Amino acid sequence: MRRLVCILDDDELVRAKLALDLRAMGHDTIELGDSREVRQVLATQPVDAVIVDIVMPDKDGVEVIAEIRKGWPDVRVIAVSAGGRVGPSLYLEIARQMGAAACLAKPVEPDRLKAALG
Repeated sequence: MRRLVCILDDDELVRAKLALDLRAMGHDTIELGDSREVRQVLATQPVDAVIVDIVMPDKDGVEVIAEIRKGWPDVRVIAVSAGGRVGPSLYLEIARQMGAAACLAKPVEPDRLKAALG
């Protein structure tokens, strides 16, 4: 099943790798480096899933997840994190509590990404 997946990560290389993997799986992608853009994309595009980096400079991924759950509850959210100084476990557990359907540590393996999309 072909999906439109929005990738939100401030690291350009991570976005590019995720987009490459998703396109190889047959999905379409929208790549965002700024968390402030996600609301506009969700309001104007038929997005099926959003991959959200948890640690970002402008607005963290937990805030983004809360916005998505409130305004677009049917959009699947996949949280990703390398964790910064404390490792990914704490951040990903918070993301899960906020409503992320799947939480993956970086670097994200394509098989795990495919499974997380359902």
